[in-house]
Amino acid sequence: MRILERVGFDARLIGGLGIGRYIRGLLPPLAETLGEHLTVLATPKDRAPVRAELGSAPTIVVAGAAPYRLQEQTALLAQLARRQFQLVHFPHYNLPVAYRGRFVVTIHDLFSFQFPEIHSGGLPRLVNQVLMTNAVRRAAAIITPSQATAQELLSRFPDAEGRVHPIAEAADPRFGPERDRKAEATWQEHFRIRPPYLLSLGQWKAYKNLPLLIEAFGLVLRQRVQAQLVIAGHDPRHPEVAAAAATLPAGSVVFPGRLPDDAIADLYRGAAAVVLPSRAEGFGLPVIEAMACGTRVVCSDLPVLREMAGDVPIYCDPTDAGSFTQGMLTALTPPAGDRRPELGIVRAGLFSWHKAAAETIAVYEQAVGR
Repeated sequence: MRILERVGFDARLIGGLGIGRYIRGLLPPLAETLGEHLTVLATPKDRAPVRAELGSAPTIVVAGAAPYRLQEQTALLAQLARRQFQLVHFPHYNLPVAYRGRFVVTIHDLFSFQFPEIHSGGLPRLVNQVLMTNAVRRAAAIITPSQATAQELLSRFPDAEGRVHPIAEAADPRFGPERDRKAEATWQEHFRIRPPYLLSLGQWKAYKNLPLLIEAFGLVLRQRVQAQLVIAGHDPRHPEVAAAAATLPAGSVVFPGRLPDDAIADLYRGAAAVVLPSRAEGFGLPVIEAMACGTRVVCSDLPVLREMAGDVPIYCDPTDAGSFTQGMLTALTPPAGDRRPELGIVRAGLFSWHKAAAETIAVYEQAVGR
């Protein structure tokens, strides 16, 4: 531990969805180990919650530069230079291009290149690709959430060979199989959800494949008329999602918006299955969280999900609505002797944020020793 003395961690995206959950999972065990050697950069509104979560040992510094804005390239750059960190961990590729200090970056996926349409126009697309390219080429070490993502990164950036470290993510401890039936019923009533329901959790970007999911669920309704599909999140840039749902019977598809953190585990546990129809994933946190809760998973047959979840989920073809229809029907009426819930709990237990933090610190030490 003596080799790590002044480590910075950029937590400005802690309030986000996927990356925010990565930061919230990884930071506490990092702080537990690094203690006073860790400095966390947080937005003004996040400073107090971050302090409450991490305790008194780490230093919390307010970073006013908003992510993906010009200030990130100027004010944040100056702030980092003043601190003279031995190493900074950027949990996303949006770091100052002119930063010349030593850093580690986490690349969660290659979607800016694989699905460039996720960006709202040509300029945002170019900016994101430039930022990722800069981060990968200049990082002392690169962390990915899976071997599959590491292989995709090396295919595009072969010069990163020897600097890429797959470190699996994990389910937060609140995701467990112990059920609180009253809490489940309260959240279901609040969001007008009725069992049996299938839950989809994530962003609405095109690669998430939500119109295909809705099409598949429409076929489910022919056999299970009381079933509901719950699609969390919201994005006005994707009206095709609500348009697809409007073709189905009223009330059969529920849009609760972005779910409160306190609701997610109870809604997982009350669901017949969590469904992930994505055409690509960097890791797939909803899959491991659902398994930790003892909930069945219906998901796309992707290498990254096979790597993480093994044979536990019901795998489907993300190009075939009928495949997902059959998968959801199997989850709604599981065969006798089906042990997927128990196997999922065991599989999810193989992953932990403490393990991820220990492996991350080993990457820091190697990067500092370069």
